[in-house]
Amino acid sequence: MNAKETVKQVIEKHNLVHIASLDSEGVPCVRGVDYASDEDLNLYFTTNRHTRKVEQISSNQNVGFVIDHDCANMGALLQLKYIKGTAVATEITEPNDKQKAMGLIMQKFPYLSGLPFGPEEMKIYKVALKEVLLTDNTIEFGHTELVQL
Repeated sequence: MNAKETVKQVIEKHNLVHIASLDSEGVPCVRGVDYASDEDLNLYFTTNRHTRKVEQISSNQNVGFVIDHDCANMGALLQLKYIKGTAVATEITEPNDKQKAMGLIMQKFPYLSGLPFGPEEMKIYKVALKEVLLTDNTIEFGHTELVQL
């Protein structure tokens, strides 16, 4: 499997991406969000329009991200594959694009239909990956490479 295929596998296998944005004073804020992806490896998430991440992303669309998981033992750690890097998060406002993104999200996470707020309170974001670093411990412990998407 080549590095780009491994990145795709990591994105498809996981449910949570950690997104880092900057507050108004330049302090990083990190949070986990459920995400879905498309065939171009863009990530999509939805959030309440009153969250700090909405304010922060509206001020600076550049974000950092990590998709990984914890390991219970050394055997699992030696099999770990994860990605991290930089991306651009943009709010989706066009109705057809919103419908596509929400379709991907709801297909992966049908329970999100039970969120305690309605669609008018939601913002939907597309996260376009810019620089992707793949760490693949199956090659060598700590092996990390830049992957062109």
